[in-house]
Amino acid sequence: MRYLVNSLAVAAVFLSGVELSAAELVLVDEESDAQALVPSVENGGSSLGESWKNVTDPVNIADWQTGVTGIGYDTSNGDRYRPLIGIDVEQMREQVGSVFARVPFQVSAVDLAGINTLSLKMKYDDGFVAWINGVRVASSNAPAGLPGWNAVASSGHSDNDAEIFEPFDLSASIGVLREGQNMLAIQGLNDDLGSSDLILMPQVVADNNQWPVLQVTTVAVGLERPVDIQHCGDGSGRLFVVEKPGRVRIIKGGTLLAAPFLDIESKVDDSSNEEGLLGIAFPPGFATDPEPHFYLYYTGTNGSTLSRFMVDAVNPDLALVTSEEVIMTQSQPFSNHNGGQIQFGSDGYLYVALGDGGSSNDPGDRAQNRGLRLGKILRIDVEGVPDPGKGYAIPADNPFVGDASTLDEIWALGLRNPWRFSFDRDAGDLWIADVGQGALEEINFQPASSTGGENYGWRFFEGERENVASGIIPGSPVAPVHQYGRSFGRSITGGYVYRGAKHPRMQGVYFFVDYYAGDFTGIQSDGEQGWSVQSLLSEFSRVTTFGEDEAGELYFATDSSGSSPNRIFLISDTRDTSYLKVLSVEVEVDGRLSLVFGSEIGESYQLQVSEDLAEWIGLGAVEQASAYSHRFTEPVGAAPGSERFLRVVPLD
Repeated sequence: MRYLVNSLAVAAVFLSGVELSAAELVLVDEESDAQALVPSVENGGSSLGESWKNVTDPVNIADWQTGVTGIGYDTSNGDRYRPLIGIDVEQMREQVGSVFARVPFQVSAVDLAGINTLSLKMKYDDGFVAWINGVRVASSNAPAGLPGWNAVASSGHSDNDAEIFEPFDLSASIGVLREGQNMLAIQGLNDDLGSSDLILMPQVVADNNQWPVLQVTTVAVGLERPVDIQHCGDGSGRLFVVEKPGRVRIIKGGTLLAAPFLDIESKVDDSSNEEGLLGIAFPPGFATDPEPHFYLYYTGTNGSTLSRFMVDAVNPDLALVTSEEVIMTQSQPFSNHNGGQIQFGSDGYLYVALGDGGSSNDPGDRAQNRGLRLGKILRIDVEGVPDPGKGYAIPADNPFVGDASTLDEIWALGLRNPWRFSFDRDAGDLWIADVGQGALEEINFQPASSTGGENYGWRFFEGERENVASGIIPGSPVAPVHQYGRSFGRSITGGYVYRGAKHPRMQGVYFFVDYYAGDFTGIQSDGEQGWSVQSLLSEFSRVTTFGEDEAGELYFATDSSGSSPNRIFLISDTRDTSYLKVLSVEVEVDGRLSLVFGSEIGESYQLQVSEDLAEWIGLGAVEQASAYSHRFTEPVGAAPGSERFLRVVPLD
């Protein structure tokens, strides 16, 4: 007797023992065999011909001109685009607004069984609609309804954005894939009939990564502009929330305490949006320190200030305002780009992020000036004996110690406004989110094995794009592991790699969000020295910061003008460890099949049985699941077969 467990709707069910042949499977790429077609106006104007979406040719194929593959869009700087599908634009000018492309691709039975995530990545100018096997799966800047054969894009897509792959999550459409030959069909949309450029460059990528389905829970309300969330590591379970105007609040036992932990509002200048009390850090030995203390980063009359404060000896929920000891100050030429993240690494040293000093486009080239702290991440020893004339010591193994051209405290350089950075508490890797200028937001990754000294390229580079033609040119800049353009967002907020125990699907995923777009995104290794990126939730705008508690669970905060303002939220996965996993397949005493599987609360499922994998018979359904596991059993009187297949199908 055989049992097949599958999901045609969302591919959320595991097949026991079946995995992808590789962690990431590229189904369509630059080497794919593409056919591009342009309807001919000279022949009276072709109708769309629905059959073009599938394998067969359109019935009116004779009236179509064949597009030219491999043609780029040339500019004075050379070949700006290198698309998979490029159309000879002279065939299009003053003729049609759309072109049509088809890319056949193969999926093996083994790969099909293991696919859990499917994405389409597009470089396009100016819009498109995509189908797989005749089913519409993605679109951008497409007119309402079914676009006609001569449709144009509903809005433009800039040349800068067209140079960047924009991801579209097709995971809910995995069921349209089939064993053997499949067809990706794309209708490319130009912005008007007179435009001379149209770019379509698709990639279709599948992998066996299990991505979480995020949900959020309100933890605290009533804060004022929260911008940082940290724990102190003493076993108390407390969360310390930094309020931009100058206070630190405590969430204890799920309750926001009324009295602030610390109030230094009189010292803080938060007159501009990027100024204020911006960061807090607790040293590794805080829990056992007889004189517990912590560190704050804020902007005030002296520019950016890093200070040490003591905790009250009697009341651990109260810090002493009068105990401030200034460790370092840094003048700021402008009010913006102050950085503000401070965090201890596993090496016991404090890492401090400073922005480039502000204004637009780093007019002083400060991020590349090795004699300045601005535009850098510093690594300093604040727990040991300070060096003469300083409030801190320089670690002897800092990358530029002994280099007369570079400040000894610099750990990394070439940053615009890092907001935020974090260490992976398990792996030790450093993740840096750097806010872009006008084109690209970026995430930089520094492995735990790094000895420092990385140059991330700003201002000469914004992401991987050349930003200026003069100034200090960085040698061997480190490219970001992920970047996105203005079609996706315009101010990145960096997060953490999840290392908690409650949500296995979140394990190892780095989370970030765009402040304006509110799109929570995850990054994790693709198993082949690359990265998989997935959009996970788009619901909360103005997210200022992430934080993790002692157990590694993740939180985030929203700002005053965003959705659900001035709140702290807990991030979790709607699916527990057994979600849609087959827990057991049993044969009852009367020969009926019984299946126990993991489910998602609030979702509906149907059990189906088949003897030939062609005809499936429904056996019943669970409507709005109320628990994380369910047993489905064949109806009483069902005739047992010698070979049957069983599957669970999530219902729409």
